[in-house]
Amino acid sequence: MRVARRAILAAMATATPRSSRAVVVDSHLHVWSSSHPYAKGGEPPAALGDAVASAAALETSMASANIDAALIVQPINYRFDHAHVASVLKAAPQRYRGVALADPTAADPGAALREACASAPGLWTGVRFNPYLWPDDAKKSAWLADAAGLSLLEVCHDLSLPIGVMAFGGLPPLLPSITALLEHPKAVPIVIDHWGFPREDPAAAPSPDLTFDGDAFDALCALGRRHDNLYLKLSALFRVSGASAPHSDLKPRFDRALGAFGPDRLMWGSDFPFVQLQPGGQRASLEALRSFTRDLPAPARDAILGGTAAKLFRFDACAT
Repeated sequence: MRVARRAILAAMATATPRSSRAVVVDSHLHVWSSSHPYAKGGEPPAALGDAVASAAALETSMASANIDAALIVQPINYRFDHAHVASVLKAAPQRYRGVALADPTAADPGAALREACASAPGLWTGVRFNPYLWPDDAKKSAWLADAAGLSLLEVCHDLSLPIGVMAFGGLPPLLPSITALLEHPKAVPIVIDHWGFPREDPAAAPSPDLTFDGDAFDALCALGRRHDNLYLKLSALFRVSGASAPHSDLKPRFDRALGAFGPDRLMWGSDFPFVQLQPGGQRASLEALRSFTRDLPAPARDAILGGTAAKLFRFDACAT
């Protein structure tokens, strides 16, 4: 289905011109619309309907926060039907890139991925590995590095597509298979979503009663020190923090991530539209991360707020 292009262009026209400032890229968000059929059971909750989660709503939010570009991750609402997000990418190719969703259960996972990427040539510049889509028997063995995962890895290598990993259930069980992918002869950059999900119950609102798994986060940082092809999204702060924006409890953890990864392997992301249900929404998420970077040299700050994502996911038209 075609996106309401007029609404997108109108919202873009209200954005403050960048002039000489560095590009700001939201490295992690989703869009959906009831105009395109959801997968069975994929209907969003009422609070995340079209008024909040559509491409037009995203453009309005980005314009308000002076966000220049965004990486749209294929939402689970549509499963492996990439048509809606492809239409959004093609409506604003100077502004958006996409992350396709890998299907490890397809008869030929690599061929299915190539087909998905062909829906918007050159605009799908990453692939999401959702570990919980893998069969149960794979989870007990090689998991992401099983035969399906290696078939997908080969396509990612051929097409120069970074892999994003969503460790919603916790990172430690996935570390062996992530390490195997990082060290494979055809390795590509691997990006860990949402700080590696170190807080319990990431679907819950921030609360000091929710435990932060410091050992898991230490293991992630250690892996980042060992592998320069591992990246980290400082995204969905509300899923990681014990407090509402500005999420000041995450500042020491930001400092640890910075020491492990460096600014050229870190990137901010909001997790729109879910972040819109939090106080301040997408703008507050950006301002929280910006506050963490305030004392950094400008090149490091600019990398985290957009430069790293722009380079890794090939936002050519958004270069400063």
